Amino acid sequence: MENTLKEATEGLNHLIIIANDGKEGYAQAADNVDNPLLKAVFTRLSTERAEFAAELRTLVVATGAEPESGTGPLGALHRVWVDIKTSFVTNDNKSVLQECIRGDETAVSAYETVLKETVLTVEQQNILQKQLKLTRDALSSLQQELNSIAE
Repeated sequence: MENTLKEATEGLNHLIIIANDGKEGYAQAADNVDNPLLKAVFTRLSTERAEFAAELRTLVVATGAEPESGTGPLGALHRVWVDIKTSFVTNDNKSVLQECIRGDETAVSAYETVLKETVLTVEQQNILQKQLKLTRDALSSLQQELNSIAE
């Protein structure tokens, strides 16, 4: 039982890092686009990811463990890549969208792995499934937006 709790806590903490990376990535994306609608979408998604992290921290605290608070090294690297890319092509909405899509694809994969490979309480499962659905919805919307730019 103790290993199960430890694995759940590790999985939830991993998702906190993913959510924090998403929050930072979307905030940066909002700064790097010139389209006001995209800017608003990215700002909303940044706020949504901050809410995900807060919900996940609450779940970790409920296990008696210490929740993560930072971002991951891959997220930081990803944000640097977006900065470099957009510094050469200012206001390149397509490139920024592609990077956000890549980030959400990574998030979807992380959620699916934790849900599949970790023993979770019903409450934990429900929150993760809700967050996964919202992330998939965002990913789908971003992909549609990218397709409309490509046309």
